[in-house]
Amino acid sequence: MRKKIIFTEEDRIAIVAPHPDDECIFAAAALLLASGQTDVFVLTDGSHGNTNRSIEEEAAIRKKQFDAEMEYVKPHAVYWFGIEDTKLSENTGIVHSIDFTPYTRIFLPWIESLHPDHRAAAEMCMSEIRKQGCHAECYSGEVYKPFPSPSHYIDITSLAEEKRRLIRFHEDQAALEEVVLSLNAFRAAQMMHLPECKFAECYDQIKTGGSGDADNKRR
Repeated sequence: MRKKIIFTEEDRIAIVAPHPDDECIFAAAALLLASGQTDVFVLTDGSHGNTNRSIEEEAAIRKKQFDAEMEYVKPHAVYWFGIEDTKLSENTGIVHSIDFTPYTRIFLPWIESLHPDHRAAAEMCMSEIRKQGCHAECYSGEVYKPFPSPSHYIDITSLAEEKRRLIRFHEDQAALEEVVLSLNAFRAAQMMHLPECKFAECYDQIKTGGSGDADNKRR
């Protein structure tokens, strides 16, 4: 049975987003439930997100939309790396500057995600987390493609409209809203033991070799 993630006042949370919008797609619960304890790391500029614009124009639009979302949600800190969209695998060294050791929970994209930047982000971050001996509980988040069998969840029924609001800041990616919320509704429908749950974010805990693995299950 999936385990429920409950944030505490002692938690310090990191979200690593390959693109400016991934943070609210797979980890909106952390942003909405514990924003003051959450740091957001955005690795690329999202500049290939709309082929009808130049990459320079698209990068500027994506940054402006992301900044508006962050101004609304007010996380503890935001780190923007600005690597060109789709080029993350050529810039694996950028995560060396991230100190993962203070965090108790880290949310990453899924290593089997459809997008190459998501896979690269997961690989480079997990390598760095292990190298640093970080003891955080690490979770993969779903972006479009669902996990075969998630290990953890957060009931976001009461947060669904706020999550929708966060996604709508990214007007340039208009198709996101229904896709993302439909996946959250699908996940909730699978949990028949929780009939009151209508929307859920699901995660898969990642084995890092640290103390946060006590309740881990392998993918």
